[in-house]
Amino acid sequence: MVVAQQLNGEATTHKENLMSKKLMSLKAAALLASAALTMGVLGFISPAAAVVDCTKATTSTNECTVLTVNTFGDVIQPALVADYRKLRPDIKLSIKKSDLDALNGTGLFTQCAAGGAGNPDIAAVEISYSGFWRAYPQCFFDLTKLKNTNNKSAADIKKDYLPWRWEHGVGYNDAVIGIPTDVGGLEVSYRWDLFKLAGLPYQRDAVSKEWSTWTKFIAFGKKYLAATKTAKFKAGLAALAKTGTSDNKKFYASQKPIGFMDNIGTVYPAVMNQGTEKYYRNNGTDAGQLVYKTNKQVKLAFDTTVSASTAAIGTRIGQFSSDWNVGMSKGTFAVMLSPAWMMDYIKGQAPDTKGKWDIADIPGGGGNQGGSQLSIPKGAKEPQEAWNFISWYLAPAQQLKVFQTYGLFPSTPSLYSNPDLIGFKDPFFNNAPVGKIYADGVKKLKPIFEGKLQRCIDMAMGSAISLVANGKEKNAKKAFDGGILAAGKCK
Repeated sequence: MVVAQQLNGEATTHKENLMSKKLMSLKAAALLASAALTMGVLGFISPAAAVVDCTKATTSTNECTVLTVNTFGDVIQPALVADYRKLRPDIKLSIKKSDLDALNGTGLFTQCAAGGAGNPDIAAVEISYSGFWRAYPQCFFDLTKLKNTNNKSAADIKKDYLPWRWEHGVGYNDAVIGIPTDVGGLEVSYRWDLFKLAGLPYQRDAVSKEWSTWTKFIAFGKKYLAATKTAKFKAGLAALAKTGTSDNKKFYASQKPIGFMDNIGTVYPAVMNQGTEKYYRNNGTDAGQLVYKTNKQVKLAFDTTVSASTAAIGTRIGQFSSDWNVGMSKGTFAVMLSPAWMMDYIKGQAPDTKGKWDIADIPGGGGNQGGSQLSIPKGAKEPQEAWNFISWYLAPAQQLKVFQTYGLFPSTPSLYSNPDLIGFKDPFFNNAPVGKIYADGVKKLKPIFEGKLQRCIDMAMGSAISLVANGKEKNAKKAFDGGILAAGKCK
């Protein structure tokens, strides 16, 4: 995502007693005693009688506890927040969204340097920053020291999560500073109707086979682009705009194919994450060993992205821009490299394309983009209630509901054989068995060590790719060497 944006020019102190007085108050006791604590779908908290309405609360009172949450994207999902409100009507989640880098890069660091002043109760940390924050565990609460209302700490729930994702939230002093929300399993969303119109394979198994490698993927893209320029393709599109329902006619009349994929910058992280290491090697130390200068996977990812750029298969539209959002509906591009969480984004931005997208395997097999941890920064005013929420929200049952509702793929492997996940099909994506597709992809992933300077090096290499893609540097090797040199200045 960093590379894609660059191609478009974007470039209180701890309470002495962690169990808050409010939790021990008669009000809270009455809530928790209203029914026996249960497991399963409700996690460790039981439904409580709505004795108070805290939806309009802005600060904590004797009746209401306000949890401040700093997040980005859709890490915290509305339906689950509503579910939690039913279970704990005395809790109000005050959610603030910001840019990933503004939150993880500057915001948390500034607040930690100030002794935690201004920190939220809960903060989402993106995986690309996990290596950085593991070096500063003193900026967060150690979640092994907190107990939820079912008397469980992070140490007790560790077994529920993918080991390599769990490690992203473990500080170099072995303190647990974050719990994994999801796995950004990476596959490919594509417009099957436009592929069919172009005379290309369009059924998901055939498409997956056709672009099994990145070389084949780029070649497929060139074929698609060539087909969209033919009289036959244009006539077929015009015919669709004259048949069927009025909505169908209007939809196809609006289609304006320009490129094959949205932005070639997404290729770089996709290829990088298909290796066994990126910029660091796990050498048995907490900090790892920097190997970006010699790791062949870095050069492979760079060269593959440059090849996609040279083939001109991307639209050069910046991701998360207004043009990108519109492009999903207008057929401006027919392909997007899609982590599981992207499915819900497409639905939200292009509802009129329902049934016209499908999901195929990522070239090269297996991939990951994104994922985050929920943490409790030092300075949090309500660490106990923050832990109660985090350990409920990220339990397997809730993660399954989040996937079925919003597409975020679970970080809890017990669900990977669950019929409710494996058998889950999405009508928006042509009834693709998205549960099985993403589960199979995640199972192919190999653990990759994320180091302290991960995000900074990503940006340096992204800038190097953008120089080539934007025609500011004709010599790809010189651009690569420049990226490596710039990465060496990361601190």
